[in-house]
Amino acid sequence: MNGVIVVRSLLVADTGLTALVTEARIAAGSLPQGTELPAISLISVSSVDRNIPAPGSKRRVTERVQVTVLARTYPETKSILAAIRRAAADQMPAIDGLTDVTVHTDSAGPDFLDEETGIHMQSQDFRVAFNEAR
Repeated sequence: MNGVIVVRSLLVADTGLTALVTEARIAAGSLPQGTELPAISLISVSSVDRNIPAPGSKRRVTERVQVTVLARTYPETKSILAAIRRAAADQMPAIDGLTDVTVHTDSAGPDFLDEETGIHMQSQDFRVAFNEAR
């Protein structure tokens, strides 16, 4: 879950993104039903620890984080996704408790429309690598 914390910290620090989606609606985990749109949900998809002999006090972790936009319109979804990429892609943030943090884009998900609710959705994955205490 550290990768989720890393990506969320980048998103909420970006004023271009928070002008589109308030910090309160950029959430780790599932969004509560009835959340005002637009909103962003972050989840950990997978995490891999590098298994090395005599690793010492730290281990290298690579985590895939999925960032999903939920919006009222298709253009709004695309605009927010572009802002997310600008905020988080190719970054090396300083995060308490982690060292050597890097964030890069990974795959982008397909366009979705929940016809019943009219909610447009799309995701962008990020590959987050860091060292953490064992």
